[in-house]
Amino acid sequence: MLSEHSHGNGGENSPPAAEYELLESLNYPVCVLGSDGVLIYGNSSFQRIFKPEGDDVRLDWEHPFFPEYRKRIAKSYLSALKGQEKRCFAVLNSPDGKQMPVEIYLFPMSNGERITSILVLMNVVDDRILSFDRSTLSIVSEDNFQYESILYEHSPLPLLRFNRGYEIIKSSENTEAFLGFPIKEFTGSGDEFLKSVFIYDAERIKKAILDIIEGTLSSQRIGEVKVASKDGFQKLVNLVLFPIIQENEITAAEMIVEDLTRLKEMKNQISTMKRVNLINNITKGLLHSFNNTINVIMSKTQLLLQISEKDSVIDGIQLIEEAALEIIDQIRRFNNYISSENIEEEVTEPLISVIEDAIEFFRLQFKIEEKDAKRSVGIERKYFTNLFILTNTKLLREMIITAIQKVSDYITARGIIEITLKENSDLHLQIRVIKQESQEEPLHSEYTATGIDIRQTAEKLGIKVIEEESSEFYSIKMIIPAKLIRDKQEKETEEMEYKLRDLDIIIVEDETALQKILFELFDKMGNRVFICSDGNVGLEEFKRKHYDMVITDYGIEGITGLELAARIKELDEHAVTILLSGWLIDDIPSHKNIIDLFIPKPFKLDEMLKRISKVFVERKKRQEVHEQPLK
Repeated sequence: MLSEHSHGNGGENSPPAAEYELLESLNYPVCVLGSDGVLIYGNSSFQRIFKPEGDDVRLDWEHPFFPEYRKRIAKSYLSALKGQEKRCFAVLNSPDGKQMPVEIYLFPMSNGERITSILVLMNVVDDRILSFDRSTLSIVSEDNFQYESILYEHSPLPLLRFNRGYEIIKSSENTEAFLGFPIKEFTGSGDEFLKSVFIYDAERIKKAILDIIEGTLSSQRIGEVKVASKDGFQKLVNLVLFPIIQENEITAAEMIVEDLTRLKEMKNQISTMKRVNLINNITKGLLHSFNNTINVIMSKTQLLLQISEKDSVIDGIQLIEEAALEIIDQIRRFNNYISSENIEEEVTEPLISVIEDAIEFFRLQFKIEEKDAKRSVGIERKYFTNLFILTNTKLLREMIITAIQKVSDYITARGIIEITLKENSDLHLQIRVIKQESQEEPLHSEYTATGIDIRQTAEKLGIKVIEEESSEFYSIKMIIPAKLIRDKQEKETEEMEYKLRDLDIIIVEDETALQKILFELFDKMGNRVFICSDGNVGLEEFKRKHYDMVITDYGIEGITGLELAARIKELDEHAVTILLSGWLIDDIPSHKNIIDLFIPKPFKLDEMLKRISKVFVERKKRQEVHEQPLK
């Protein structure tokens, strides 16, 4: 604002400094500025603030006013040059380094014809609350009507002002929408608002209002109070109260109402998700344990069946095997449901098997409902074909699960879901239920078992979905196009079999019982077998001697099975690597260069041998093609 220092003689038309001797007697900092912005005079009080000993007075960019106030001072100075008396507020750095708030008064001085200088008087304010500058108030004052009008009109949160008698004397515009009460209904009385909260909370609010008005508390936070709106819907709010000052006295208590309802709902959802994740992790751990245990039981029964001769013993072992196989199917279904495998992967499966998986998924839920909710849901199957389908069977299975759930919502007490599979020009899968006479609307389950949208998923798979509803029934029909259908599964011919004998095999498995079973199996077939439970030990053994095949569990000591397979491939790319695991591993396809075959636990020994044999057959075929001479 000002750029030059001149003490005692000013600009061309400036009067001599002697004319300002009267100002020297004032305790207020006073100065005179010329029309060109030059400092003409400053009394002793002014000098103590603006001129530390040994320094020149400069009121340009080095002057001590805080930057945010410089524009305000400049505007007031320009207005004073036009003949207006102005005042403004500013904060400056005092010589001792402290913040000094000051009120600045500017008076234009003229020689009768034009304004020649500006008299500037400063009043150091000890308490900013006493300043005429309302923007510096830290507490809302009753006489700041413009501020309050804007605040109450545009406040993002509901505001309520209470007097000593707990009456609402003022409220913001959005309070009506928040509580559902017309403002006129509760303005002048706090009863409606206090009635909307629990009686214990109402007493807490009254006590806080009284403490604020009496000055006992400077502010008060009352957290998580339930407020019932006019429509009866409960909202969770946080209340904050602070004082309203009028003429240096506390006259009312202002309340800010912060809606925590959605925040609480989000916290509950996050908590539920954490519990679901915990349960999911526990389920994976349990499935892993079941997989290993059942694998041992089933594998041992298969070995015993080969050496047993007594019919009674064979019958008992076969019963154990059947029970184990049933548990294996259940575990496989749970694995398919909770795994997050590649959503784009297409496989060939019997369609009936996919449907049965979906049905079995709901059997447990229906049994629980029959016991707890007294709702009995049965399923009646009619399969007129047994075709294989090539598609993303995981998504198809989830579609069928969701369809069964939607159809079951039409059963309130007892009913039958009809599932029909038949082939005409296309393959039709219909899931249908006969409506009960007493039911007008479906139950609408609170959750969707799969979380998928049937129509969007059907469009992704190229399947047409038709929903039909009449007064008698509700059905969901899936029309599967011919391009997805396979007449039969490719079968391995006898010529494809490879005799797994005279091989050097490393088996890395931490389950002792399964170690013995696998050793016994491959040893009796005429192979040389090395057994260990540590991945690092297996790797060192492979480095010591050439091995044709490495069978490793995933969760072993030392390095993991995947890491071991990768290291084996680095040493010998021709070695066959087989990965076993009772854990859910979703990214196996991405490791196809280091894993020749993945076998999830539990598995049948004969199926495992067939799959391993197929790996060697396919490798032999590729080798023969590569070795054929060029014509």
